[in-house]
Amino acid sequence: MMKLAKHDKRAAVAVVLLIALAIVCRILGNSGYHRHLLGLLRSGIYIFLFAAWGVSIQRRIMQKWQRRHLILIAACMVFWFFVRTLKYHLFPTDTTPDIARFLWYCYYIPMLLISNLFLMTSVALGKPEQYHPSRSLRLLWIPAILLILAVLTNDLHQQVFAFPYGANVWTDDRYAYGLVYWIIAVWIFSNAIAAFVITISKCRVPRIKTILWLPLVPFALMIVYGVLCITAWSAIQPFLGDMTAVYCLLTTLVLESGIQCGLVQSNGHYDELFQESTIAAQITDRSLNVCYAAKNVKLVEQQALEQAEQKSVILDGGIRLRAELIRDGYVFWQEDVSELLSVLDALGDTRDELKEYSHLLDEENRRKQRRRELEERKRLYDAVQERIHPSIERLENLLTRLQTIQDVDTARWLHGKVAVLGAYLKRRSNLVFLADRTGKVDSRELFLCLNESASSLHLAGIPCAIRFDVEGSMDGEIAGTLYDFFEGALEIGYDAISGMNVIMTSDGSEYRMTLMLKCEADMSALAERFSRTVIERDEDIRYCSLTCKGGETV
Repeated sequence: MMKLAKHDKRAAVAVVLLIALAIVCRILGNSGYHRHLLGLLRSGIYIFLFAAWGVSIQRRIMQKWQRRHLILIAACMVFWFFVRTLKYHLFPTDTTPDIARFLWYCYYIPMLLISNLFLMTSVALGKPEQYHPSRSLRLLWIPAILLILAVLTNDLHQQVFAFPYGANVWTDDRYAYGLVYWIIAVWIFSNAIAAFVITISKCRVPRIKTILWLPLVPFALMIVYGVLCITAWSAIQPFLGDMTAVYCLLTTLVLESGIQCGLVQSNGHYDELFQESTIAAQITDRSLNVCYAAKNVKLVEQQALEQAEQKSVILDGGIRLRAELIRDGYVFWQEDVSELLSVLDALGDTRDELKEYSHLLDEENRRKQRRRELEERKRLYDAVQERIHPSIERLENLLTRLQTIQDVDTARWLHGKVAVLGAYLKRRSNLVFLADRTGKVDSRELFLCLNESASSLHLAGIPCAIRFDVEGSMDGEIAGTLYDFFEGALEIGYDAISGMNVIMTSDGSEYRMTLMLKCEADMSALAERFSRTVIERDEDIRYCSLTCKGGETV
């Protein structure tokens, strides 16, 4: 038997006091002191007790079928006392005999149902939570229902209670027992004996000789009470003359004893479970006074509990104390995080090492990035140098000559040639940079190259007109080749050119540059430098054209 918790003890004391009050009400009522009022009070006490017990069953019992049977037993007891109260206090026999007689018949509804439910509950004792009664056990409802119908229809056949022949009023004062009554008595007695035997077998703990005696005590009291009713009724009648109340209370005591012993699975005894649990926790009230504590919890000072209300507290030995607000108090639990703390320390050291290593990697990556940028710049400079190196040498020669020339006209002529060559060097380098990433350039870049060179020619006194009929992007190699073609024509015929027109066209797949040069110079060297260059002559006009497709000169 498990030890009662504090709230269970308080409930037991309250029940005993209420039962004692009901007995006092019976004694005083039988003595003629406010019999009617005290009778109603006594019935109300019993109805309250059995209703409260049924409500507690709903909250405590986990197995569905046991919970349902026990609640039905409590409901039957409440119904029994309610019907009895109506019969004796609201519908007396002398004024409403027919109603009183029917209420008397209704006594046997809870009597038969309780006997069936009591037997089924005893069968379910010790069963798992998923237990369901067998079909054969459910067949017990058939005779119980038939016997209830037999009692309720007794006025038609008088096989339960037989009234004197010719009596004008049938009451429970004068009657005889019929055959069906003895069947009912045997049925109720058989169910009680079967429930008693089954309960005794369930009270014996398997594989050991220990017997749970608590549920057997109410059974013994039932037997003793029955014997006293036969042998010493006059002695017990003033105190225990209410057989309905006595047997209902003893039945309830049998079932409650089974719950307290664990034969009926319940979710009570939380304090014992909490104490034996492996969770290092304790429950306090709002003033942080410890109410419950697990046996493996480490006691801490109240100051630590106050700190844990706000946030987690690390105690000595790597124990973390945490808290959560519950109704009327707090729950504090302790966690051993010493291994976690050691792991965190190790991770902290590793983090510092990785952070330092990350700085080294970042610095190494920055150096590599700078190296790649320098290499990229060098590659671009080499590519530009490769493209414009001959022109740079010519520009250096021109600048050298310009420093030694004294003649103004010759110097002006060299200045113009230097300007044209400088514009080419600038714009040709720009084309190399622009085409480096994608290999494509905007066609307007080629127009800007030609336009800047034309501006330099104007400064040198050579008029130059440009017609540019190309849009969109174009291959960078084609743009560079066409601009080289333009510059090559200038280098060959610069001394003899007096005017120049540039026509740039495209049909989407081919690009054609046509140069109309007004000069007497031989342009055959241009055809040697750019293969398949077409050169035509019309008096003093030279027509030089170059067609490019797919990055190649055609």
